[in-house]
Amino acid sequence: MSNAENLRAQEAALERQLAEIRKQRIVAEKKEGQTASPRRAVREFVLDLLTDAGFALNSLLIASVMPPLYGKKISSSRFGTLSTDEAKSFDSARVRPVYLCHLLKFDDAQPIKRFWARSDWPISDRIYGPHSSRLLFLKAAKWTIELAETRNDAVDAERLRFVAADQARSAGLKVVRGDFPFDEWSNFLSDEISRLDAVDADERETAAAAIKNELNPRELLYGSQGGLVSLPGTQATYRSA
Repeated sequence: MSNAENLRAQEAALERQLAEIRKQRIVAEKKEGQTASPRRAVREFVLDLLTDAGFALNSLLIASVMPPLYGKKISSSRFGTLSTDEAKSFDSARVRPVYLCHLLKFDDAQPIKRFWARSDWPISDRIYGPHSSRLLFLKAAKWTIELAETRNDAVDAERLRFVAADQARSAGLKVVRGDFPFDEWSNFLSDEISRLDAVDADERETAAAAIKNELNPRELLYGSQGGLVSLPGTQATYRSA
């Protein structure tokens, strides 16, 4: 193993260790009924939400959940700045154990900047496949409903319930004002998710296998710069060498 490969392996091990520690801290905060300090950086809040969810989250949902959960507002323009800052940080000499990044489109590896992911996730979990749009929406709705049901330590638990109700309504569920049948909503969404999950996972795995050797480490987080290169007659969306 070369020195660079050894360092990459060590870095990956540290990322996994930090992710596990972060998960343990989130669990501890839930048990102790403590909310995160609003003085923490926005990226830390977003990383925590992604760790809790376990899948990519849309900017709009993050902006809706953060105020009632953490008492922290985030503007739409801040997401653009955050994306630029994370990419610049990756390019700098100061290595972070984990970065915020974006989903990559399955056919050309272009970034889907409205969706956020963690750099320590497998490549397949950072792919936006043909069926990912609907599936990610359903997963996000279910996750938000579960947050509203379980996070009694939220800064504004009532507002979080209404955010969950909005997600349920958007998913096609019947919502009666002031009524929050969390289990009913969650069970319905679980059934819908199960119908799409396997197909989506296969498509993302296939795409990940196709692009992981085509892109450099930066492009695997922030997207291909010039489009993927292919041999004539292969992927129609790839550019010719």
